[in-house]
Amino acid sequence: MNVLLCCCTGFSTSIMVKAMREEASKMGRADIKIASVGTDQVYEYIQRADVVLVAPQLVHEYEHLKALAKEAGICVYLIDHYDYGNMDGKRVLQQMLLQKEREDREEIKMDKVSSFIEAKLMPIAAKVGSNKILTIIRNAMCATMSLLIIGSISILLTSFPVEAIANFLAPAAPFLNAVYNCTTGMMGLFTAASMAYYSAVEYKTDIFSSIITSIAAFLLTQITLEGELNIAGLGSTGLLTAMVIGFVTVKVLDFFKKKHLVIRMPAGVPEAVAESFSSLIPAVLILMVFGSVSLIFGFNINDVISKIMSPLSFAINTPWGYAIYHMLCGLVFFCGINSAVVIGVVQAFIMQNGAMNEAAFKAGETMQYAATYATDTMIWAGGTGATIGLVFLMAVFSKSKTYKTIGRMSIGPGIFNINEPVIFGTPICFNPIFLIPFVLLPGVLAFTTYILMDSGIIAMANVAMVPWTLPPVVIGWVMSNGAMSTVIWSLILVIISIVVYYPFFKMADKRQYLSEMEGETE
Repeated sequence: MNVLLCCCTGFSTSIMVKAMREEASKMGRADIKIASVGTDQVYEYIQRADVVLVAPQLVHEYEHLKALAKEAGICVYLIDHYDYGNMDGKRVLQQMLLQKEREDREEIKMDKVSSFIEAKLMPIAAKVGSNKILTIIRNAMCATMSLLIIGSISILLTSFPVEAIANFLAPAAPFLNAVYNCTTGMMGLFTAASMAYYSAVEYKTDIFSSIITSIAAFLLTQITLEGELNIAGLGSTGLLTAMVIGFVTVKVLDFFKKKHLVIRMPAGVPEAVAESFSSLIPAVLILMVFGSVSLIFGFNINDVISKIMSPLSFAINTPWGYAIYHMLCGLVFFCGINSAVVIGVVQAFIMQNGAMNEAAFKAGETMQYAATYATDTMIWAGGTGATIGLVFLMAVFSKSKTYKTIGRMSIGPGIFNINEPVIFGTPICFNPIFLIPFVLLPGVLAFTTYILMDSGIIAMANVAMVPWTLPPVVIGWVMSNGAMSTVIWSLILVIISIVVYYPFFKMADKRQYLSEMEGETE
């Protein structure tokens, strides 16, 4: 039996996989093979599975994955949030083997505030998270991250903050610059391909035709009236254009296919040839439209799309907008849904900001953007909600045996910003005690960080993409090429997290401790 666990990135489920494998070994079930993937890979591996277990923070993807797996007769179950928070591999494995859906999960006793959130806000968050377009954008942007991280590392190495190492690496500068130009410098081109791929998967059109048509249309929009290729447009400048073209390309191909407005080849013609000809008419239309915009009418499509998107871009590039974005991330996770549903809406803008900062740093110019992916990673010390402080307090100062166990179990993953164990184990979600720090603290940290960066008190991120699993403080050093102001601030963020969570932790710990004492005396 092949069992596939799915969470947002595959990191937290990898912990559950280990626990389940140990239990399967104790049961003598060598036939059970267990693995984990992120949402961007589940489409690739789902057909190989017999059972798919969905992490509770992906509740908004549950019905979609069930529908996708139904065609192949694959069972899809939602892991109970208590079992997931405690990383109880034994219980999850037993429930899976019984093959019973756990739709009627044990309800948490909540006050009016939490009841309102569950009744009113959770359906909205789930609806937003399951939106096809946002899902495509989220997966497409995640697919390009590895290459962008490589480009960012090359920038870090060309300007390494330790002089001796920088001198040693100086001869490699031309090579490192070339790596940057072919990774981050091609962000728009990669996005055109990834948007077409995930759109094609979602709408079930031919993947290869979708990708090559999208790339060709995108390249056409980056040709000037003089017939020259706008190299800058292939990078961060053309990112939004690439997203639009990738999606529109697949929608047009899908429309023509459904209306049977395609060239049909005789039976016996190889499938690849037939697919190529079936996409010929819509591909010609797509290339003519996008090519005409740039080459006949002379529009700079990058500027046009940027202006259309400017309200959202403007909002995220203000202290208040950046703070609200971080609070919304905390709020949806408080509802038990991964914050990726909010991040996906603004991810393109913050990634574009980071790439522009990186380009400015490389050119020796002033960086302008505080709201970047790297800044997000620094603010989320310990994961969404900046929970590193809470995990530390639970592991070290808890009187409650339950909280101490959860804290010690969560401290390792928490250092690398994986906090599902503490979110679902404590639990934080739907727990009114933790509503204020979990939702408001990230907003305060984001607002303050933005002001400090914008005023020049601490250095902005000059590295566009960093692994989100970088530990607190380390992220401050990496994202700013060793600027001490940012390193110190990243340490202060951890201290603030401890201080802010302390009174709420004490309240919850006392309640849990008394509950345990009552249980022992009965």
